[in-house]
Amino acid sequence: MNKIHVVSLVFLILGIIFFIMGAMQGNVQGGVFLIFPFVIGSGLYAFLGILCIMLSFFLFIVGFTSRKTFPYEAPSQQETPEQKPTIKGGGIVLVGPVPVVVGSSWKIAVALILAAIFLSLLIYFLFYYR
Repeated sequence: MNKIHVVSLVFLILGIIFFIMGAMQGNVQGGVFLIFPFVIGSGLYAFLGILCIMLSFFLFIVGFTSRKTFPYEAPSQQETPEQKPTIKGGGIVLVGPVPVVVGSSWKIAVALILAAIFLSLLIYFLFYYR
């Protein structure tokens, strides 16, 4: 964990505190729709809470580009090319009837394209064929 991640955590906690203060005044309400939490608010505390939480997310992402770490963290060991394992993978995302295939090599991509065609035909026959 680097310093930017710590600052991000501080802004996240500060944003939650602003939401709590707004809820105590009756300007902020929250709930859950299906599994997604949401916050509805008006006023200064709701604005500051949303601003702090958005800044927290931004700093958290930016923190991965920084190489500065705290001194108490163990330094990462450099792996030699012989020890570095190669990982290959891929995935299929069905967006409606259109399959989107992502693969790290051509062999995996071709296998996933065939699997996507099979899944598309299976869905067609299960739901549309009568």
